[in-house]
Amino acid sequence: MKQIRQYLLGIVGLVVLLALGLVNAQESGTNTIEAMSVAQQGSLVNVRITFKEPLKSLPPAFSVTTPPRIAFDFANTTNSLGKASETYNEGDLRSANIVQVEDRTRVVLNLLKTMNYEASIDGRSLLLTLAPRATAESAGPVEHFAKGRQSEVPNAIRDISFRRGKDGEGRITVDLTDANAGIDIRQQGASLIVDFVKVSLPEHLRKRLDVTDFATPVLTVNTVSKGSGARMTITPRGLWEHNAYQTDSQFVIEVKPIIENPNKLVQGTRGGYQGEKLSLNFQNVDVRRLLQVIGEFTGMNMVVSDSVGGSITLI
Repeated sequence: MKQIRQYLLGIVGLVVLLALGLVNAQESGTNTIEAMSVAQQGSLVNVRITFKEPLKSLPPAFSVTTPPRIAFDFANTTNSLGKASETYNEGDLRSANIVQVEDRTRVVLNLLKTMNYEASIDGRSLLLTLAPRATAESAGPVEHFAKGRQSEVPNAIRDISFRRGKDGEGRITVDLTDANAGIDIRQQGASLIVDFVKVSLPEHLRKRLDVTDFATPVLTVNTVSKGSGARMTITPRGLWEHNAYQTDSQFVIEVKPIIENPNKLVQGTRGGYQGEKLSLNFQNVDVRRLLQVIGEFTGMNMVVSDSVGGSITLI
């Protein structure tokens, strides 16, 4: 009788443990990647990622242009595919990496060239449609600095200013009425072209600025209306490089001089790095999240102060 009682108590204890485990599993809300398939349809590549439970919203994503990649982050999600990489060679999609770190999984699509994508949720699956980017043959690669967002108030350029930076760089500042402007940058011949998509340009700002006297690499800045938007043509001289950033409604592009060093194989301030290149294209991303992405990509541990906050747009 005593043995039967102990046996029953053991069963009750096991049931309690299983129940607790079920509760914990339900409370944790952990999802699982169960399958991943790829199919090519003409120039499009369709990717289907199937989960144990339907996604509640589209995952955060970011793209890298060199080498071309698109990455998706799934919080509270594990990888049950039994592998961390898969080779596809379907269209411009070479392979995929499925990396799980604790309770988060990142899916990285490795591409032959940069591609646009559309994402949608279909039942328990995330559907991704990858499409080639169209580029002009006569122009250099386009840097999609910021993708425009729809706004009830028409966007316009409010002011354009130029000044010399402390290191001799030419700094062009464009004040916009709305921070959500589409901005594309590309090098065409010896000039730098900046297109403001669906952004109007007032008559008094449609002019050519001769900034030679500032003694920077920039000679002229010419801004004109172009269809439903505006185009800025920056003409530099000598050896130069550029970078751009945006803070709220203020867009800044800097053209820096490169001091030629005959002992260096690659000229410019960016020429000393020998590792894998990383190109960033973010719009209104949280600064702490951006630092986390950079730390994960480079393998560096970053300690970010609690006072760091806000969002940023950059390439």
